[in-house]
Amino acid sequence: MMIPKKNGQVLKHIGKFKKAKNLAISMASKAATLARELKSMRSDLRFMQERSALLEEENRRLRDGFDTGIPPEEDDLVRLQMEALLTEKSRLANENANLNRENQCLRQLVEYHQLASEDLSASYEGLLRGMGLDISCSPEEHTEANDGSGAREKDLYGISKSLDDIYDDE
Repeated sequence: MMIPKKNGQVLKHIGKFKKAKNLAISMASKAATLARELKSMRSDLRFMQERSALLEEENRRLRDGFDTGIPPEEDDLVRLQMEALLTEKSRLANENANLNRENQCLRQLVEYHQLASEDLSASYEGLLRGMGLDISCSPEEHTEANDGSGAREKDLYGISKSLDDIYDDE
């Protein structure tokens, strides 16, 4: 009976050993991850320190430059940049003036077309009002309605009130 107790204790120790092993592996991987993060942070810190030193040097140089005047090489660079900016500004101003003229011409063209369209639509509406089309009676009844003379009434514009005149000419 002693043997089963020892087996149970051995199994218990093996289970504890596996748990300890898994915990050790987990902690080792966590330590490796933290080591990589630390290495990355150290690299970032070195970069920031170098950048800070460069900015401090540039700041010191600029402060000293304002006291003693601008160095000639920077003066030439600023002058060239200003000339380039003025040239670009002039080109843009000319382009803007051309576009404004073109825009004004297009507005005038639109206004002209609107006025012409209003005139044409008013004339067309007047023409249609003058055409009293009578489609309620047949051609025989229409000639009898005109006292049998066969003459068709003309409106103000000289257009027949019946569409039959158009087809008679063909």
